[in-house]
Amino acid sequence: MICPSCGYDNVGGTDRCEECLTPLFNLDTPHADMEGLARSVMEDDLNQLDQEFLGVSPDASATEVIEKMKAARVGCALVLDDGKLVGIFTERDLLNKLTGKRASSQDTAVKELMSVNPEVLRETDSVAMALNKMSMGRYRHIPVRKADGTYSVTSIKHVLKYISKAEW
Repeated sequence: MICPSCGYDNVGGTDRCEECLTPLFNLDTPHADMEGLARSVMEDDLNQLDQEFLGVSPDASATEVIEKMKAARVGCALVLDDGKLVGIFTERDLLNKLTGKRASSQDTAVKELMSVNPEVLRETDSVAMALNKMSMGRYRHIPVRKADGTYSVTSIKHVLKYISKAEW
């Protein structure tokens, strides 16, 4: 059974896609064609969303990265080592790792605080795929690898903006 969200070829009778965890039950039952928002979310790719980018070095200090995030007005920074994505540093990392009793020093290198090996989508993946990954992973930002090998970030904020501006 082909997943309508990511295109993965699953074994017939599977309840959820093994690749992206999209529910697959009731796909064999006849239903009206999707229209409007549902259709757009399933068919439009991530190029339709606004995206942002802030890249930092793994050795940059948390203070330096936080200042860059504030200046750029973004909620995360991609940690790149020679152009390779090695992690993502988000507002949640800041709250969980730089505050409280076991807080790290703000001079700590971001590589010690980042979330390593984040899930990455392709720019040709659907908006629905991004929503599914964000929901299942419980995160608000997701890196997107572009065809030219560079990265950007899309977020739930971008998805909501896309939905609010669309004409149905």
